This record gives sequence, structure tokens and C-alpha cells, in this order.
Amino acid sequence: MILSITFQLDPISNNSPSLSNSIDHNRSSINVTALQMQQGSKTYNLDQNSSYKTVFLAICQLFGIKESSAQDYCLQLESSKKYLNWPPQLDESKTKHIVKQLYESGETALVLQLNPTYRSSKWVKALNDSETNEKDIMFHLKYKLQESEFAESFIEQNGMEGILRMVTNGKGNAQTYSLASLRACLEYVSAMEIITKTPHLVKQLFNLVDSNVVGVCRGALELLFVLCDFRKEEGFKSVHLAAKGTAVAQGKKPYLNVIKLLDSGDLETKINAFTLLNVLLSNCPTDEKVSKLCKKWGELGLHDKLRSLTSIQQQEFQIQLEIYEETSGVNLRTKASRLEAICNRLKSKLTEYEAQQPLIAILKEELKLAQQLIKEASTDRVFLSSHPMQRYLGPTIQSYPADLSFLKTTAAERDKINEFEKKILAINEQLRQETKLSEELKNQVLANKKQFDSTIAELNEENQRLTQVEVKFKLQQSISPSQDSSNNQKVSSSSSNSSTLNDNEIQSIQNSLKEATLEIERLKLAIEEKMPPNEAQQIFSQSLITTTTAATPTSPDINNDGQPISGGAPPPPPPPPPISGGAPPPPPPPPPPSGGGPPPPPPPPPPPGGKKAGAPGAPPTGPAAIQPNKPVINPSSKMKPLYWKRIILPPSNRNESIWDQVLEPTFDSKEFENLFCAKKKAVDSSLSTNSSSTTGKEGDKVKLVSLIDIKKSNSIAFMLAKIPTAEGLKKAIDTVDNSILGKEIIKTLITNVPTEQDYQLIKGSEIHESKLDKPERWILEIYGFPMMKERLVAWLFQLEYQEMYNNIIQILEKLQNAIKDTKSSDSLKKILGIVLVLGNYMNGGSGRGQADGFTLEILDSLATSKDVENKTSLLDYVSKISMEKYPKTMNVAQELESLKLVQLSISDMSTDINDLEKQFNISKNNCKKVLEANIPSSSKFQSTIGSFLEKTETDIKNLKENQKNIVDSFIQLVEFFGYPKSYATTASCQQFFNSIYSFSLLFSKQCQKIEKEREALAKASGDNGAVQNKKIAGGADPLAALANAIKLGQTGLRKRPGPENSSGGSQLNLNK
Repeated sequence: MILSITFQLDPISNNSPSLSNSIDHNRSSINVTALQMQQGSKTYNLDQNSSYKTVFLAICQLFGIKESSAQDYCLQLESSKKYLNWPPQLDESKTKHIVKQLYESGETALVLQLNPTYRSSKWVKALNDSETNEKDIMFHLKYKLQESEFAESFIEQNGMEGILRMVTNGKGNAQTYSLASLRACLEYVSAMEIITKTPHLVKQLFNLVDSNVVGVCRGALELLFVLCDFRKEEGFKSVHLAAKGTAVAQGKKPYLNVIKLLDSGDLETKINAFTLLNVLLSNCPTDEKVSKLCKKWGELGLHDKLRSLTSIQQQEFQIQLEIYEETSGVNLRTKASRLEAICNRLKSKLTEYEAQQPLIAILKEELKLAQQLIKEASTDRVFLSSHPMQRYLGPTIQSYPADLSFLKTTAAERDKINEFEKKILAINEQLRQETKLSEELKNQVLANKKQFDSTIAELNEENQRLTQVEVKFKLQQSISPSQDSSNNQKVSSSSSNSSTLNDNEIQSIQNSLKEATLEIERLKLAIEEKMPPNEAQQIFSQSLITTTTAATPTSPDINNDGQPISGGAPPPPPPPPPISGGAPPPPPPPPPPSGGGPPPPPPPPPPPGGKKAGAPGAPPTGPAAIQPNKPVINPSSKMKPLYWKRIILPPSNRNESIWDQVLEPTFDSKEFENLFCAKKKAVDSSLSTNSSSTTGKEGDKVKLVSLIDIKKSNSIAFMLAKIPTAEGLKKAIDTVDNSILGKEIIKTLITNVPTEQDYQLIKGSEIHESKLDKPERWILEIYGFPMMKERLVAWLFQLEYQEMYNNIIQILEKLQNAIKDTKSSDSLKKILGIVLVLGNYMNGGSGRGQADGFTLEILDSLATSKDVENKTSLLDYVSKISMEKYPKTMNVAQELESLKLVQLSISDMSTDINDLEKQFNISKNNCKKVLEANIPSSSKFQSTIGSFLEKTETDIKNLKENQKNIVDSFIQLVEFFGYPKSYATTASCQQFFNSIYSFSLLFSKQCQKIEKEREALAKASGDNGAVQNKKIAGGADPLAALANAIKLGQTGLRKRPGPENSSGGSQLNLNK
């Protein structure tokens, strides 16, 4: 798309030679003269995929503007005068939509000019520096202020002060143009806010009332009463202070100059002066202030002047006269004259109403026809290209459609809608079939699950039966009478041997049960520690030592050749014959593989009925209809398992799979087996020292002896896999090496430090060290290391201190920020003021009224306090008033964002600091014990931990002082809100700040809702709604429109009951 770009300069740089000197040539990219020569149109080929920054810089380059100076320029649509990127967004993600919208809209005419901020700064500088051609400056400035972006920037840079100075010091046309520029500024809300908060500007404006130029005096009065009415109480305070300040400077009484203007020969000046007095009375904060002002004005002769002017029949003056009588309670006219004026007003309104009836009748007929057309279009689906009848919607025909968006639908769009409807019907039918199929699959899954559960139950029963048979077989084997080869022993001797063997077997069963319990505990601990299976198996296997002993750990009855020594115990009896009528006993377990590896897992139990898995008639173990197609592979060595979920492809009736296309290459199976065969367990060399006690039959195993508590033994076993050897551990503790021992390992070491009881238990057993389990051997190695626990505790505190300290600092900083933001929030103070004045009004005449403040708990109930119709809450009303008087309070939730971060009470913070100090004292005492023990190898420990504790002591002292200061600040804040000092110790910080923040959040949401409603209303009123929203009123001249409405009493001026109203009389109000 081809864009046409026009380069324009501000009038301050090309229309007036004197003004062009104010342009900063050093900041501009090229000389102004060169820019003027390049004015005109240039073309640019727009790529919709380009970013806005790229397009903008390329356009600037067309006119010789460098990238460093491009920030002073901006692009504007020539048709609507809308800026493309203003205020400027530097983030390209927020401007990428501009090029797309420009491309879609088809706008090809753009204007490149200096941005509003840069141009307004030059105008402000010209106002402050130029001493000549003031008339020329003001003449151009009046029209420039019609652009809202320029005006907002000009007002923000305090340009009104220069205008007021020229109004005061100027003469003739220069003064007139300056006053017109001031009016153009005050059309904007921001200008009203700034001038209200700048007392000397209001005072300068009030001084213009004494001007000898009638137009200046009249204009100043108009600006004053518009300012006062728009800003309400703030406007009253500003004008009232200006009147008092001017009177003091002139040595006169306040408002005397305004009252004297009622004697002016200019009727418009009289009306403006009278309107200013009425607006001041209407925006007085209290009725007492109104009475006081009326009394003072009466003493200055106001009432006498007004009585002499009652004959003026001008509508605005008569309306202001009625408003003053109702507001002040002063009767300026007789009752008959008031009634006559009311009668004349009603007659004029009636005449006006009758004159409008013929036009109203015509419009009603047109409205009926238009509404009937819309109704037919809705019923018959007649599609129109547009709907200009939207403005005729009204209550004449109640059945017309409220939504007219269908009128924009074209015939092509109707066909498209029909096509989509057909697709939706097809999708719904497909969805119905899919739902039916899913129900069938669900029922099939439930049936398969039921069959699977029953099969598992049968397998469990069969497994229990086989276990009982095996136990029964072992018991029968142990109690069967021994059979000697000579068969000449006596029955008594046989009974004695059988009894003795039975006791040994019982002891063996008990030992096996104890070992099994130990293994179960270790497995539980491995699951809790989430250790990989290989690592857990390696740790457990270290306590399993394969040996060739036949029955006991030490067998003096076996010689080096594995033969029994004469005189030893007889060999165990052979197994008994099979039980008649019963199933044959299970075969003995196979011997373990060479090398001491763990035995293979037992085969799975047979399915119910004695059938083997995979046998004919047995239920399938996998999918019933899918069996593996590849041959079985039997490696020569046991391999490590690869825990995958295999996929078995059906031989037919399936879709093509990636597994049909993969190639399975050949490889060296021997090399692969050597690399990935199951790991063999190494035999502890310490057990081979005594060959007479370690040789025997291959395949038998002996468990190492564990003496300490089983839980502590398991904990030490897992710990030993993570720590160095005993010597390495001692060195790490001596040198405080954080690279070897971390926080978690130190915590585990502290719980497992060897005790005197453990050491004596192991020593008292008199078991050789080689036969002890690894935890017991570690205890013997590490016991006696001096001050081990004390040093570990101090070391752990050093590692955890910074994190604990930072957490407390963050908590204190959050509380400090919350206190600061709460106390300094102007928005919160204004909102509480509104709640206070409304609450006192609601509680008037009761013991709860006349309050100076209130507790914050009531804020939670504002949202639930409804009006008589149960529609509007008190919070809604507070938000409405606040948005009218203090619009910036809408952001109170953002101002108080820090309040939601407060989570703890003062007592909780004190507990955290006390815990930190307690751990510090423990570590300090432990370090002192280590120093007193005079351990030679602990010099590094003493220097490292000692210097750390010295710094920590200072930090904790400062931390406690900081906490004390913040607590004192919180107590002062609580007292600042009117609570007693004791409240700070009973209520938590979270409770106090949460009540404020939750209310501010609800308040901000309600204000945002009101703001959105206003924006929607402004958007509905026309395309210029956004610009009008920045101004005090709508129309071409917002200030004149608002001034006229004030004069006619259409802005809701307050009416104060007078004497007649208080005695039961009433006055007619013609302004409603």
C-alpha cells in the first residue's frame, strides 16, 4: 500500500519570524529553513509485516530526519487528525497493531510533524521569553489549544501561568486574545485541577474582576463561577481564599468588588457577578458558612441592591434571584411578585410547549413508521445494508427488537451462516455417535476390570495356599526323626536329637523373621527417600556377605577342605517323603549364581486351577488377541532390565505405524552382554582373613549383625551413601568444607551422631568388627571425634542464618512499606472523609452521630448496606461521590498495594527474631565449648565460625532495633486512626491492613465500573467521546455551555430551606 506523507511545521516555526527563533536548532535534525524547503508530500510503500518503528523511522528518513531526533516527531492521520502512536509506546509489542490497522483501514494520507510535547514546550518558552508580538502569540495559541493532545501537554508544562501574566499586563487586543486562550485552557479537566491547586493563579484570575475593560471583567467572573461550580468544595475554597487575599491586599472587605459590579451598566456583568455569589453559596461546605456569608454580604448592601434590581426581566437574572432566595432564606420580593414571576414563567413555558406540538406529532408518526419497518425486518429476515432508524427507538411500539445488529447482515453473510449451520448439524450428529461409542467402550472396560479383579483375587488365594504348604513342609522336615545309616540308635536318643534340632530350627526361623523385618524397614526407608532401585539394592547388598558356612557364622566343625571334623554334630536329616494324598512338595530353591549376586526373583504363582500362564486354556496375560510375533531372545548372561512399556502390533486390520518402517541392525551381542549384564556383588575381603571360618559349601549366605535401633541403622545406612569415609568426614568438619557437606547432610549427621549408649552396646557384644553391619562399624570409627555434634550445630546455623535473616528483613520491610503507604495516602483520607460525613448524616439525632472518626471494621459493611429499594449499596454511593469530587481516588487500591503483602502479626515477628537469637546463643555456646576443649585440628573451625558469630551478633542487634522502630511506627499508625494503644498488641497487622486493603479493592472496582459506564456513554454519544471526556462539557465551546447551564440553574445548585419552608410553606421550583 502506497502512503502519501505530508510534512508540516508548527506555526511557531514557520508562520512568524519572531516565533521561529524559539525553535531549538541544536535539537532538530536539520536546519528549519531546510525543513521548510522539504515541506510537501512524499510517498512510502507500506509493508503490512513491518513494525511501526521501522515504518516511522523510514518516513523520517525521507525528510532528512535522523534517528536520534525522530523522537521529537510523530505521525497523524490527515482525515481524522488522530495520532498513530501517542502517547509514544517504546515497546514494539504494543505498537505492532498500528501498521495492521492502518493497512486494513485503507488510510493513505498521513502527516509528519513535531509531537505535541515538543511543540507545547516551545510555546511555553515563547510565552516566558518573548517581550514583543504578544498579540501574535496569543492569536495563534488560541487555535492550537483546540487540539487536545497539545492542550494537555501545554497545561502540564504550566503554560497557564504565562497566559495569566499576559492577561494581567496586556492591553487591547493582546489582553482579549490572552483571555480567549485562558478560556480555551480551562475547557479541560486537567486545567481545572491544576488551577484549583495553585492559589496564586486563582488570585491572579480574581484580580481581573477589578479590570476597567468590561470584556475582561465579564470573562473573569464567568471563569470564576465555572471553576467554583466544577470543582465544588475545592473550587469554593480556592475562590474564597483568593477573595480574602485580594481584600487584604487592597485594604477592603471580601467580595465588595463583586457586589459593586451589580451597579454596572452591563447587564451580562451583573448576571455573572450575581451567578458567582450564588455558586459560592451553593458550594459552601456547611449551612453555618452559608448563613455567615449571607449576613456579611447583607451588611455590604447586597440585599438592598438586589431588591432594587427585581424589575429586571432577563430570564437568567430572575432564575438567579429565585436561587438566592431559596439558598439564603432572604425574601427579596413580596409573595405576590414572586407568584407573578412564577406565573409568567409558566405561561412562557406553556406557550413554548404548544408551539412544539405540531412538530412532535409529525415526529411521532415518523417514529411509528420507522419502528414498524424495523419490526418487519426482524420478522421477515429482510437484510438491509445499514440501519439509520437506530435513532428512532422509543416507547411507542413496545414489541420492536432491541438488538438491531442483524440489519448489518448482507445476503452473502446469510449464505455463509446457513453453511455454518449445516456444518454444526453434521458435527452434532458425529458427536452423538462418538458419545454412543464411548458409552459402549466404557461398559466393556468395566466388564474387563471386573474379570481382572476376580482373577487377581483367585491368584492371591492360590499364593496363600502354596505358602502354607511350603511352611508345613519345612516344619515336617524339622520335626522328622533323624535317620542314621547304621539305624542302631535308640529311640530316646533319636527323640533327644529331634527335640534339639527342632529348637535350632525355631531359632533359625526367628532369625529369618528378624532379618525379613529389617529388610522391610529398609525398603520402606528407600521408598521414603525416593532412591533409585539400583542405588537402594547396592546399599542393601553391602550387608549381605556370601559365605560357604552351613548353619552358623562360625563353624569349628568344618575343615579347610569343606569336610566335617570328627566329633562334630551329625549332618541334618534328609527331607521326609512326600505326604500321602497331597501335592508333591516344591523343589528346593536353586543355588545362587557364582559371585554372590542376588538370587533371581521367584516365578509368578500359577493361575487358578493349576494351569500355567500361556498354557492352552489359561487366560492371556496381555491383550487377548495380540501375541508377540518376534522370536524369544535368551541372553547367555542375566541382563539389566529396561523398564519400558512394550507395544505389540496386531498382525492385521491396523493402520500403518512408524514401527513398520524402523530397521533393526545387527550388533555384537557378546560386547553388549559384557557392558549391560546384571552387576555382580563383590565379596568383602575382610571376611577372607580366616579361611577356617569362611569356607564351606557354596551358595549359603550370612547376614551381618545389626545391634543398634533399626530406624537409626537404616538412617545411617542411607547417610553413608552420601558422605565421605570417616577420615574424610572428620577432615571436612575440621576445615568447615561446604563443598563436601551441605545443609541436608549436616542435619542427618546431627541426628545420627554416635552416642555413648550405642558405643557401649556394640563394644559389649564382643562381636568381631568384620561381622558387624556397616552402621555399627561407622559408629566405632567415628566415635570419639571431639565435639562433633556441637561443631555440626554451629556449622548448620552458619549455613541457614542468611536465609532466616533475609526472611525476617523482608517481613519487616513489607510492614514498614504498608505503614508508610497507609499514612501518606491522600486518596484514603478523602474516601474516609466521605464515609464519615455520610455516616454522621445517617446517624443524625442518635448517640452514634457527631462522630470525629470511626473504626475501620465498618468499611466491610458498606457493600452490604443497601438503599430502601435494595439496589444501590452505600459503597456504590461513596464511590459515585468520590469519582465526582476526587477522580484520582479510583487508583487507591494501587496506592495501597503493599498492604496485601503483610502476613504476620507483631507477636509472630517477635517469635521469629527470638528463634534466630536462640539458635545464635546455642551456636555461640557450642563454639565456646570447642574453644575450651582446645582441639588441635579445630583452628579453621574456630576462625570461620567465630568471625561469623561476631558479625551475626551485630546483625541481630540491629535487627531487634529495626523491629522495635517498626513496631513503634505501627502503634503510632494505630493511634493515628483513633484506636487505643492496646489495640496494636491484640490485633494482628494482617487484620488491620487487610480491612483497609479489601475495602480499597472493592472501592476501586466500583470506581472502575463507574468509569467504564462513563466511557461507554461517551462512546455512544459520538466518535469524539474520548476528546470530550477530557473536557469539562460537550459541544464546540464547553466552557460557554457550562456557564449558560449554571446561569439557568441546570447544574443542581443547592437549595437551603428558608423561613417559609421551615414553617411548612413551600416555593415552586421552575428549574426542575
